[in-house]
Amino acid sequence: MKRFLSNLSTALSVLFIIIVVAPVSAATTTKSSTTNTAGTNAYDSAGLSIEPRKNYIINPGQTIKDTLVVGNLDSTGGLNLTLKMIDFSFMNNSGTPKLYLAANHPDTPWSLKPYTTLPSNVLIGPGETKTINYSITIPKNLGAGSYYSAILYESGEGEGGNVGLGASGVSLVFVTVPGTVNEDLSLKKLGAYASTDSGTTGNFTYFATSTPQMIAYELKNNGDVAEAPAGSIVLKNMFGKQVKTINKTNANQDLALIGQTRLFATCIESQQNDITKLGGIVTSANAGSTCVTPHLTPGLYSVSLDTFYGQNGNVTHEVAGTAHFWYLPIWFVCTVLAVLIVVGIIIWWLQRKVRSLVKGTTYHSGRGISRKG
Repeated sequence: MKRFLSNLSTALSVLFIIIVVAPVSAATTTKSSTTNTAGTNAYDSAGLSIEPRKNYIINPGQTIKDTLVVGNLDSTGGLNLTLKMIDFSFMNNSGTPKLYLAANHPDTPWSLKPYTTLPSNVLIGPGETKTINYSITIPKNLGAGSYYSAILYESGEGEGGNVGLGASGVSLVFVTVPGTVNEDLSLKKLGAYASTDSGTTGNFTYFATSTPQMIAYELKNNGDVAEAPAGSIVLKNMFGKQVKTINKTNANQDLALIGQTRLFATCIESQQNDITKLGGIVTSANAGSTCVTPHLTPGLYSVSLDTFYGQNGNVTHEVAGTAHFWYLPIWFVCTVLAVLIVVGIIIWWLQRKVRSLVKGTTYHSGRGISRKG
């Protein structure tokens, strides 16, 4: 019995070592070529239909004139909107901006406030949509890089302080000034990602007992320009077989702001959603998607990331990395333990059987020798 317990203990120790001492790593490399980055995110505020994001490439000394389309979703009451430019940065590693609402808040280094002209008030009747003219003028001596602020829509008095995007209706405005810039994204984390809110919050997991639905990576923006990386992820099982290829790891072209460590999460398998907007159905590139449970077998998986970033007129950079995670569901672990126990019992029973046979052979052999003497 002691030998059986010893064998079972050894088997369990080996299983524990395999699970714990799994390779978990990430590596980065840099390559070169050229590309273009831009994009939009869908957003509707309560009571307003607004354009969520405006993107421009403006040369030094150039003025652009554009319009904002603002709709009043309330069919019974009018809106007396106040418009103003405010600065923002990032609240966390997600895409939620941190709005600077205080009137005396100093301009950020990337602020568009000094260069933007827009009306301070607009009246929109019940159920109406209005077009608002505004302009952005970039000074001749302004250096190359990314500049961004937000247009805040308020139907009443706002309060100072820093709040999240959900507190007010805003349009985020991004301007790229062409020229030589410092672009530097570095990979911080990569792997399976557990989330209950489509990747807004969650945590990386390298040992999963339930089927992972998302792969995520974190990039730190050490440069002086906002970046929208684009690339692919390849998922392989422990035998090197390619299980899934995710070709659009940043389908919405979300941005890593200056100084931000940005999380980019994507579904291993997804199901496209319809979005109800202004009483209709929208099915487009901006429509949302829901993660569905992929068909993964228990075992060790490798995740390979290959993503690119770069502004027009600058060299394109590549960030590549590899990480691993275990998918070991409870039923699989219990099955393995049960098999080990059964194997241990069989080994123990065979050892007892062999010892019994050996003892019997030795006994009969000894009696024969004794009679000859």
